[in-house]
Amino acid sequence: MEYRQLAVELLKLRAEQFKSGLWRQAAKLAQGELLALYYLQSSGGAYPGRLSDELSVSTARIAAMLKDMEEKGWIERQGDTLDNRHTLVTLTGAGLQEISRKREQTVEALSGVLQALGPEDATELIRLLKRMNEICNDR
Repeated sequence: MEYRQLAVELLKLRAEQFKSGLWRQAAKLAQGELLALYYLQSSGGAYPGRLSDELSVSTARIAAMLKDMEEKGWIERQGDTLDNRHTLVTLTGAGLQEISRKREQTVEALSGVLQALGPEDATELIRLLKRMNEICNDR
């Protein structure tokens, strides 16, 4: 089997996917403000340095992102009661609504795609993607 040729084909397929509005929508959940909102939702709050580490972006980018998110009313920053040098970032009700709304829109759209694949192909796709993630995470 020619794995290099398959790798080239995989890269082409991934590039084609991102031409699709649905894949762009799904990708937005895994980057930028939406990823930060999702992380804050799942963690219950975080310090900016932790967000920087978890999202793999610079502290300067996190500071700008938090400023924008605060202006949109999605987050609030509070001084740590145990250590005033630290600021805890948490979701507001509006932030929770935003991430829940975006996530539900994307899940609904992807459900339609998986349904069009059919049960066997949809299950196999998920199995293979999980396997790829395992392999990639080990490297």
